[in-house]
Amino acid sequence: MHEGVTGEITGVINEGRNQHGRKRGLNHNGAARLREMGFYEGQQITVVQNKGNGPLVIKFQDTRMVLGRGLAMKIIMRSNHS
Repeated sequence: MHEGVTGEITGVINEGRNQHGRKRGLNHNGAARLREMGFYEGQQITVVQNKGNGPLVIKFQDTRMVLGRGLAMKIIMRSNHS
């Protein structure tokens, strides 16, 4: 998503597995981590900063948060723009 875009969280991707069936990386269950941070379906988020690489800054529940790109990519959101 581009900077300034506001959208609704429609889902969070569950843990992934590689082609051999093994869990990927140390933080393989990003979905659980995001839910612990308060990210749930139906909530609104705004992308404040997205430079194309590195972390994203988002506005979420009147708070700005910095999310690593890998974790941010687990959030499925629908843009509010028509």
